[in-house]
This record gives sequence, C-alpha cells and structure tokens, in this order.
Amino acid sequence: MNKTIFLTFILIYSYQSSFSQSIDDAFRLNSFFHNGSARFNSMGGAFGALGGDISAISINPSGSSVFLNSEIGFNIDFSNTLSTNNFNNSLSESKSNFFSINNIGAVLVYGNQKSKISIGYNMHNLSNFDNNFSFNGNTYSGLDNYFLYYAQDIPYEDLIIYDNETVKSVYELLGKEYGYADQQAFLGFQSFIINPNDDGGYNSNALYESVNQQVDIKRKGSHNMHTVNISKSINDNLIFGLNVNFHELFFKELKTVNDNDFDYQSLVSSISFNDDLYTSGIGTSVQLGSLLIFDRLRLGFSYQSPTWFSLEDENIQSISSDIFEDDTIISYDVNPNTINYFDEYNFKIPSKSTASIAYVFGSKGLISLDYEFSNPSNSNFEDDNGDDLYLKSLNDLINQRFSSSSKSIRIGGEYRIKNYSIRAGGFTYDGVLNEKDNLITGISLGVGYNFGYFHIDIGYTKFNNTYSNNLFSSNDINSKYSIENLSNRIYSSISIKL
Repeated sequence: MNKTIFLTFILIYSYQSSFSQSIDDAFRLNSFFHNGSARFNSMGGAFGALGGDISAISINPSGSSVFLNSEIGFNIDFSNTLSTNNFNNSLSESKSNFFSINNIGAVLVYGNQKSKISIGYNMHNLSNFDNNFSFNGNTYSGLDNYFLYYAQDIPYEDLIIYDNETVKSVYELLGKEYGYADQQAFLGFQSFIINPNDDGGYNSNALYESVNQQVDIKRKGSHNMHTVNISKSINDNLIFGLNVNFHELFFKELKTVNDNDFDYQSLVSSISFNDDLYTSGIGTSVQLGSLLIFDRLRLGFSYQSPTWFSLEDENIQSISSDIFEDDTIISYDVNPNTINYFDEYNFKIPSKSTASIAYVFGSKGLISLDYEFSNPSNSNFEDDNGDDLYLKSLNDLINQRFSSSSKSIRIGGEYRIKNYSIRAGGFTYDGVLNEKDNLITGISLGVGYNFGYFHIDIGYTKFNNTYSNNLFSSNDINSKYSIENLSNRIYSSISIKL
C-alpha cells in the first residue's frame, strides 16, 4: 500500500532531447506593459523626459539624476480582470482577482544640483500573466486530431506496454529516446482514442460532426526587469544614464481540455486531457539614455539593446477517457506521473527606442508624452544558423506573423495644489501580431500627497488587452481562440526620502 501511494504522488523526471518551443513563447516574451509606481501608472507611464520617479529609470536611465535626494519606494496593486473568450463564435466570460508587488527600488544621489552622480535599482514589471479563465464551444477538430497529428509515422509497437513495463516507464523511455511526439501518440493510443490501421497509420475511435470542447486554463507568473542604474548630470541642461537590466521570467499554465457530446455510434464517449506547462528563464539587456533640459521644456531619448533569454520548459500530462466496449463504458486513466524536462534554449527580443517630451509648468504641474518603437518580427530562436530545422521554421513563422512596427504612445499630466497632486493619463500599445485587434489601450487616474519626507500615492488604471492564442503548441492543429481582457487595477505606493 505504501509503495502504491509513493508511486502515485512522486513524479519521476524525464529529460527530453526534443523541443517544446512554440510561437506562443515568442508572443509572451515580446508582450509588455510598463507597470510601476502609482504615480508612474497614474500618468500612463509617460516618464521618459521627466525622471524623478523610481519607475522612470527603467524607461530612461538618465532619470535618476533628476532626484534631488536619495529615495526608496515600493508599490502594491490589486487587479480585477474580466476575460471574454471567443472560441468558434462561442463567447464565454471569466473573472479573476490578484494582489502583487510590481515595483520596488531605490536611488542614491551624490553631489549637488549642478554636478551629481546617481546610482539606482528598480524592479519593473513588464508582464503579469496571472489570469484564470474558461470557455467552451463546438469544434470540428476534437482532441483526437491532436493525437492523430503526433502519431504520424510512429510504429504502434513502440506504444504498447509489454510485460514488466508500466505507463511511467514507457512514457519516460519514449521521451528520452524519441521525444515529445511519441509521448503524445502514446497517450492517445493507451487511452483508446486512436488505433493503428492496416496502412501503417492511425484512425480515430471518435465519431462526430462537431464535438463540445470545454477548456479551463489557470495562468500565473510574470516578466520582471531588475535594473541597475547609474547616471550623471553633465551640467544644468544635460544628463546621461546607463542601465544594466536583468530579466526574470516565470510562467505557469495549468490547462484541462474536455471533449463531450460525441455521436451515438462513437466508441469514444468523453476525453479529459491535462497539459501543464512551466517556463522559467533569465535574460540580459543594456539601456542608454539622455535628458536635455531647456528651462521648462524637457527632451528625452533612450535605447534598449536586444534582450537574450536563456529558457527552460517543463511539462506534466495525463489523460482519461470513457470508451464503449461490449455495450459497456470502460474508463481509462493514463497518468505517467512524470515531469518532462526539455533542453535549454535561447531567444532574442529586438531592441527598443523611446523618444519623449515634457513641459513643466513651474510648481503647478506638468504634461509628458512618450513614443516607444520596436520591431517584433526581428525576434528569433537561436537555430544554429538555420541548421536546426524546427527552430528555423519557428523563426520563419515569427517573420510572417509578427509585426515589423510595434509602437507605444503614452501621455500623462499632473496638477499640484499645495501638497496634493492630481494625475491622469492614457496609453496605447500596438500588439506583437500582424492583427488589427491585437493591442492594449487604457486610461489612468491618481492622487498623491507630499508629507515632506515621504509621499503616498494612489492610482487607478483601466485597460483592454486583446489577442489570439492557440490551444495547442502546434500551429498545424486547428485550435485558435481569442481573448479580450478588461482589467481594473488599483495601485498604492509609498516613497521615502533618505
């Protein structure tokens, strides 16, 4: 009994020589939304020509020398998201709520107003993947097509469990010796969803004109950028800055797909497939920035180098099915209890450039505008100069589907009444994909109070994020659905002068 419990709950590791990368990985790594302090967010993130905010140094490295005093700060936010999914013209809605600390940092100022050096650190959230949603609809391409796709050219003798073998041992062996595709074929074969035919291929045991598909997805994770900063004011009018950025990525997706409502004559009555993905990695980039100050007018420019990521994927799968046999429904549960570890891989995000302008109305307030530009189609997986055919095919797909011109426009303003500040902003981010409706748009509001040696700020942002996604990693399987996220976020920040 103890041995059975042990085998049920202990996951055995399996190292894979095959790849798990997909176009969705490239999409996630390229998608970003600047998320900082409450003041920063309340003004739409338009701080490239302003500085003086801990979050601003991640936009323009020269912004830390605008600080008059050393300062530390952090930010907490609450997010409420309504997700509307469109799957084969069937609409479904889901809600999710999350708390997070999305910004923390410090700036140390040395020198005087005319000549000073500033050193800073900032953790800047670029993407928050926290979201839970469900959807369902009828599809002409059920889960059986997923397993048929991967079973092509795989001998069925490799998928049989022989004497002295177990589901775990065969699943692990297939992963080590042959790769991911053989494991998918094995799951479909052992759950009796597909069977070999006389022509050396496979047939589906599922019959349907359309099948009802229910999908539940739980996502968690973030893409954070840790910035180490140094900047120097050359004189009253000119500041230069340098950032070394360390990117940190974690993404977890727990996905369950259920197929039901097959034809009466179908041998398959129902299918439930669990496919969980874990991605983690680190990356590095460098930023250069400058700030020109002409009395009340300020001009800023910054350049961020391409970012190289080193990433690793893990995958856990199981499947259950109800099959008609001799006028009786037999349930099959195929659970390898195995973590698949895939080879480490490298991915490059292209460079970004930001031009900014701001006007300061003395002590009364200010207005600011940022324009950020990048070329997502220059993203690529490291493919050994084209020798790796799979990764080369992904890079070709990126070149086809990703936009060659992705822009972000952010505008914000602040009005001061004694120790109070009132803020507002707006922003739009072009999406990564070559699709008109792939974009992020939003508005923001906020207030703040200056106590002298510390500030308290509260902000609110409402924005829409629309994009399309694939249910399965292979683009040869018809599994596309669209997501529209309507998010409301409330931010609270405290900054303290040292």
